[in-house]
Amino acid sequence: MEGEDAPALRVERILGALQEQGVKYVLVGGVAGTYHGASRATTDVDICPAWDQENLRRLAEALRSLGALEKGGRVMPDAQLIHSREVTNWRSPFGDVDVLLGIPEKSQNERAQYRKLAEDALVVEVGTDSVLVASLPALIRSKEIADRQKDHEALPELRALEAAQRSQQPRPPQARTNGPTAVSDRGQER
Repeated sequence: MEGEDAPALRVERILGALQEQGVKYVLVGGVAGTYHGASRATTDVDICPAWDQENLRRLAEALRSLGALEKGGRVMPDAQLIHSREVTNWRSPFGDVDVLLGIPEKSQNERAQYRKLAEDALVVEVGTDSVLVASLPALIRSKEIADRQKDHEALPELRALEAAQRSQQPRPPQARTNGPTAVSDRGQER
């Protein structure tokens, strides 16, 4: 597998397998950026799952259902293996999947994990499923801290999208006695 080109990325198939197994996760990385409007191509799906044993067991099952093996080897997905590392990289016939404990939040060593990322996540409908997508500020912060060339290349577009989102936000509503209830990004009444 090592040195081979990654298979064509089929995001909906990968996310569908995660949903089928009931995996709790937040989508991060390049695919998350596309759900915010970024046009930059990516070759893998990056996720930050809830890090409890039961969820990691469901994640390993989802990866096995995709036919995933650890990149560069023949190791099958296993909850204990995933739990023992901050990052695992998997290759499936439907594309590569990177599983991350968290993404950089304040420094390379301080990571925003599932619970923190889920608080501000955007909920996106993918097929018939709802998927949590890391917020644009979280994606931008992680790319600034990661400080890789590909992150520097992605940042101008992500920052422009963030500025456009800020400029489109409506002003706080005036107090009113009737009309629709305000709903947050998470679909919960405020």
